[in-house]
Amino acid sequence: MIQVVVFDLDGLLLDSENFWQQAEYQIFSSLGVPLKPEDTAQTLGWRCDNVVQHWYQRFAWQGPTQAEVATLIIEQVINMIISKGKLMPGALEALKLCQSLRLPIALATSSNHRMMLATLKHFELLPFFQATCSAEFLPLAKPHPQVYLNAAAALGVAPQYCLALEDSVTGLIAAKAARMRCIAVPDSAHQHAPGYALADHVLASLTELTPGHLQNPK
Repeated sequence: MIQVVVFDLDGLLLDSENFWQQAEYQIFSSLGVPLKPEDTAQTLGWRCDNVVQHWYQRFAWQGPTQAEVATLIIEQVINMIISKGKLMPGALEALKLCQSLRLPIALATSSNHRMMLATLKHFELLPFFQATCSAEFLPLAKPHPQVYLNAAAALGVAPQYCLALEDSVTGLIAAKAARMRCIAVPDSAHQHAPGYALADHVLASLTELTPGHLQNPK
């Protein structure tokens, strides 16, 4: 029986994946990293410092440190979220549905803690969550399951009684490694990726989420 619902943030509740891709492309290009815009899709769902490390190992640049580059990307994404960010279709309704079913809600994200809080406050979502967990300060981010394990522990529930909602294969792997049920809501451009076969259920958008999914996701 599902006792807790755990949401991802970027790409699931928040229409922000393009912001990350735009910021990464612009900043890496300014450092002389020869990326194409579509190359940023390779790191979809990764923590920002891992993205920076990934490209530095391939195209080491001169000048700012990896930590400084990560900060630049995060600052740019926060600014874009505040100025033109939108919630994903069905996001608010999904949170209200969980609330109506009296299911506690947690957040488990690889995003920077400050960005997570800025987003939740800007869209007035913070009151929906009984726990918010960022992988920023963990040794490993998704696909490692620790941020999901932390979310379950924060609410005092065993992971097997939690249902995760994720948009990326990276996050899906993390949720399943934590032994949670998982509903995937992939972006239309990536919905046919074979990794989504791991999900207990796949939805085209959060607008399709029903009480039945939350009570019996298989």
